Amino acid sequence: MKILKALIPCLASACVVAAAPNVHASGADSYPDRPIKIVAPYAPGGATDMFARTIADGLQKAWDQSVVVENKPGASGVIGADSVSRAPADGYTMVVGAVSLHAILPSLLENMRRAQDNLTPVSTLANLPSYVVVPASSPAKNIADLVKMIREAPGKYTYGSAGPGTSQHVFPELFKQKAGLDILHVPYKGSGAMVVDLMAGRIDMIIEQGPAVLSHIRNGTLRALAATTTTRTSELPDVPTLNETVLPGFEANTWFAVYAPKGTPEPIIEKLNDQIGKTLQDPKVQTVLRSHGAVPMHKSVSELKAMEEADRAKWLEVIKSGGIKIE
Repeated sequence: MKILKALIPCLASACVVAAAPNVHASGADSYPDRPIKIVAPYAPGGATDMFARTIADGLQKAWDQSVVVENKPGASGVIGADSVSRAPADGYTMVVGAVSLHAILPSLLENMRRAQDNLTPVSTLANLPSYVVVPASSPAKNIADLVKMIREAPGKYTYGSAGPGTSQHVFPELFKQKAGLDILHVPYKGSGAMVVDLMAGRIDMIIEQGPAVLSHIRNGTLRALAATTTTRTSELPDVPTLNETVLPGFEANTWFAVYAPKGTPEPIIEKLNDQIGKTLQDPKVQTVLRSHGAVPMHKSVSELKAMEEADRAKWLEVIKSGGIKIE
């Protein structure tokens, strides 16, 4: 009898251990059983906000559960990302960000590096092609003209960016470094004023994502000279890539992805990744994304992690070589 009593705690403990996997499985099976929040770390109306709302709508329809989008702008997206990194790791709070937030800014800002270390990848959403763009009045009719023009007058020409550390800053910096050009950086507080100044000829070139420039390219006020993707885009199929013209091997992508707090159970992450992939396959969702110049892109958690790590190493090298800092 004494032996049996001594064994009871051990048997109970063994039962708990044996049941643990089922607890995790049932947690994933019942997820979500309450509202989900997706943080868009920028102001309403931009690409990140659009991606967040598109995915929120898809998840809500699939799971018949409320999915709300909260805009939390500030500090180039760091405030929103940091708030999610501190949220409970239960799958009910996520953030949508882009390459600039998750693979560029961690090399420039200590608080974003800490936030990123406390986030875990969930799923990619899309890739947004960027273009080398000049004013319609520019003497550069193609990308070779632009490179020749800048090379012959070092320090004379300028490129604009949406601010230090943005993709609009480091993409031209990569272009400048690979082509061996001396061109001055003019930072703005966002893309709007930058595009206005480009159309007016106050700056000489930019490398910008499609949504900010496609309408101006199509109406003839701006001229696209090259795409930063490895292959031509469906939006501007007649515009060659840097890769096929002056800079073989050049590639600079603005990808968007979803992240959750570190420690979120893997079965929940996988369930989210799977459903986001299904949402991205919806023809209506694809139409919405492509209307904004985006190419839907679904990758596994491990693929997103590998892509992020590769891009962080790539942009860190560009940042170091260019002496880029954020004051």
